Amino acid sequence: MRIRLTLVGAVLAALALAFSCKTPPPAVEPEPEAPTVEVAPEPKAEPIDAGVGAPTELRTKATELRKKAFDLGLKDLLPVEYGEAESAFLLGAEKYGKDNAASAAAYEDAASRFEAVLQAGLPLAAAREGERAWDMQAAALDKGATDYFGGLYSSSTGDLFDAEALEESGDYEAAIAGYRLASSRFSAIIVMCDAAAERDAIAERDFAQWDTSNWNLAEGKLASASDLLESDAAASRGAADEALLRYRLVTRNAFLLYAGDRKTLSESERERAIGIKSDVAAKDEFESAVALYESAEAFEEAEDFESASSLYDQAAEAFTEAHDAARDKMYSAQDELHSLDEALDAAANR
Repeated sequence: MRIRLTLVGAVLAALALAFSCKTPPPAVEPEPEAPTVEVAPEPKAEPIDAGVGAPTELRTKATELRKKAFDLGLKDLLPVEYGEAESAFLLGAEKYGKDNAASAAAYEDAASRFEAVLQAGLPLAAAREGERAWDMQAAALDKGATDYFGGLYSSSTGDLFDAEALEESGDYEAAIAGYRLASSRFSAIIVMCDAAAERDAIAERDFAQWDTSNWNLAEGKLASASDLLESDAAASRGAADEALLRYRLVTRNAFLLYAGDRKTLSESERERAIGIKSDVAAKDEFESAVALYESAEAFEEAEDFESASSLYDQAAEAFTEAHDAARDKMYSAQDELHSLDEALDAAANR
């Protein structure tokens, strides 16, 4: 029994020794937390012109003067001075809201410069507009305005004299407005004269019957152009433009149909000439007629119906001449044969 206890004790002692010799695992230490970094807010940028308001009124003034100078065409009449004023204006626009003090100075400079441009340029602009208006009046006269629209022409010429009087008095802005009004009226009258001339040509050749729709529209528009001239020159010019277009369509369509009619006539005369052998008996005349016919066809293909119609008429006449030449030769030959027969008969009766 004692030996048994001794053995148990030895086993327990061995186990205790084994556990005591094993190395325990190292302890896991927690990672240190990252330190909190506080970011300071960026300082607000102060405006360059703190305390200086935007030069709105100066900008408006400079803009109005700039537009006025531009509308009067002073950019072309005084290019250097206008360019300097424009540079100052653009500088004011560039600095606006960024450096309002500099913007205000630039706009003030621009306004001053544009005022100087206007003062120097207004007489020049009035002279230019006057020259243009008188040229338009002369052009209207050349178009036959006194014959077609004598009353409107006289009235517009009166406006021209009124503008000239304003220029002489030194009221250049009013003179420019008057000259421009007269120019716009003469511009409408010039187109109205072209339309009236086209109308006369159509009536002379009785072409309206070929295109009554466009004819009626043209008539209405020409009447409107005349009625509107003194109250709205621009609208009058627009109506005159359409009237001229419609009249030209009537002419074109009439020639298109007329050319076909003339071609049929020419072909009829050609067949009649061939019927009596004109292509042989009157070869030169027949070939000349063929050449005219082919030229007419070429113009018709090119849609030059007026030229085609004229050439078809000429070809028809030429084919008729070839026919008559062949007929005359045939009659002459018959007379010669008759005379020969008579001579033979006389000789046989002797």
